[in-house]
Amino acid sequence: MRILIVGQWRWLQYEEAFARGLRDNGVEVTELRLAPYFSGPLGRLQYALPVAGPGAIRAGRAILAAARSARPDFVLFWRPTHVLRRTLLALRRLGIATISYNNDDPFSPGLADQRRWHRRALWRLYRKALPLFDFNFFYRRVNCEEAKANGARHADVLLPYFLPWQERPIALSEADKARFDADVVFVGHFENDGRDRDLLALSAEGLSTRVWGDETWAESALTGSGAVAGPITTVVGEDYAKALCGGRICLCYMSKLNRDGYTRRCFEIPATGRVMLAERTAELGALFEEGAEACFFSSREELVRKARWLIDNPDERRRIAEGGRRRVWADGHDVSSRARRFIAQLGDRTRPEAGAEC
Repeated sequence: MRILIVGQWRWLQYEEAFARGLRDNGVEVTELRLAPYFSGPLGRLQYALPVAGPGAIRAGRAILAAARSARPDFVLFWRPTHVLRRTLLALRRLGIATISYNNDDPFSPGLADQRRWHRRALWRLYRKALPLFDFNFFYRRVNCEEAKANGARHADVLLPYFLPWQERPIALSEADKARFDADVVFVGHFENDGRDRDLLALSAEGLSTRVWGDETWAESALTGSGAVAGPITTVVGEDYAKALCGGRICLCYMSKLNRDGYTRRCFEIPATGRVMLAERTAELGALFEEGAEACFFSSREELVRKARWLIDNPDERRRIAEGGRRRVWADGHDVSSRARRFIAQLGDRTRPEAGAEC
């Protein structure tokens, strides 16, 4: 099987990791990076607010040239915010099947908020192109039915995954411990859903806390509170794994804007051998046995109580963490296993009939 992956190739866990998973399964992968076609001030503006302008047209020509050269069985478009219908039609004429994958929520009700007009505009070209893809994969189940309502002929779920070469138990050096050690760790962005006040409550309980994330935390109640150790900065690669391994407990929150019932961290945290204390959802309850493979909370009071119990009972904490690690490996939540299932979902390489089931 030959697959051409078209995307930004910006973050290690997306196109690059999935390409590695496909190659582990014998797929011949060709890469096409779109960033060069959206360079300069005008290019960056077209990337932020997708239009059928020069950047998208140049990218389309490059995709067709790469397809003619590599002759792939499939072209996989990763989060295709800038794909044009004419490009997909041209690939169809070449006899090449097309696949979209979207880890964001392009149908989120939150996009109706006028303050998020730029996020809504981001999906304009994607929605127009959606009916022309032969296969469409989504991060979350709810997007499948929404995609079909928007004309998609096929829709299925491609769950997130962990990277075995990165998310793994790591013995921290003394210097690493000084930087990463904490009772409770959260890695992720800020949303105004109470997570900042949860962290304040954990700190008030006497638990040392660390947060790793982006500039969105400047809007949180943590700013100036002194409740978390050190500055809140982004961690990637090996430092990301060390940040998780530095916590005796790793918190996991769901994005409310994206309507998440699980997230990538639900697999990454157990893979590092750390106990996960996550917001309780039906989806997580189906993936992990509560109290044996993960811990869940539905309120701030339950969060603080369980965090204190886990800190005071290290043997139980290790037992649950070990159970979670066994579970993510046994159920194939690593990227190579996920890629293997993706290949199977493509079936006999024929295009699905209209109205294919989620």
